[in-house]
Amino acid sequence: MVRLEVFVGKIEKFDEISPSNRIDMFAYFLLVENKIDGIVAKNIAKCFDELHLVPYSNISAYLAAKAKGKDKKFIRKNGGKYYLERSFKDVLENKLGVPALPAKVQSDFFPIELFDNTRGYLIALANQTLASFNNGIYDGCSVLSRKIVEILIIECFEKHKCENLIKKPDGAFFYLSDLIGEFLKEPKWNVGRNAKNGLPKIKKIGDQSAHNRRYIARKNDLEHIKEELRVVIEELVHLIDYPTWKS
Repeated sequence: MVRLEVFVGKIEKFDEISPSNRIDMFAYFLLVENKIDGIVAKNIAKCFDELHLVPYSNISAYLAAKAKGKDKKFIRKNGGKYYLERSFKDVLENKLGVPALPAKVQSDFFPIELFDNTRGYLIALANQTLASFNNGIYDGCSVLSRKIVEILIIECFEKHKCENLIKKPDGAFFYLSDLIGEFLKEPKWNVGRNAKNGLPKIKKIGDQSAHNRRYIARKNDLEHIKEELRVVIEELVHLIDYPTWKS
């Protein structure tokens, strides 16, 4: 997870921002940066507390007020949880200097359409991956590809209600090497030969980009795994069947 101190350190003149605007920034941090499924007042209050800041006097009232009217900032749903209103999210990203990507980045690395009807965070990661490939950021692309595969494997186990098989005693998920091993031997599904062969290759190039300080990924490295990556993604998305999964 992204650390709050790191996040606010990137915001220009954060110490001069009003407490109400800090709520907006904390909401972005929680919902977008850390992918929390909806926020309530206590989530925002925890951010103020973590940074040793005097909190806004009534966070609940602020969230409720900004979820009404034509200038709303939040959408209230899911039993009282708040989400960023789409246009306000764009406003915050402009303030934060977050580069805007198209809703669907097109690339010959893999088709973005593989992620149709999945989850918003997966589509965002896929867009970043494809944008990295298109712009020659090949180490970033390989690490993001690895991350996508890791998420999909975990969510495959979660969808089939057997995530206990890939968790350590402390509740943390296994590292990718063990996730792959458990995924390939699980009898609940059959994995095609191309996916079996592709998974270790995708992990290897992602590991090299993330951990080998002298390794610099090049386009040709990614070209060698793009067919396997497409097969792996497509097979995992099919096994999860997101439209039928109410997570």
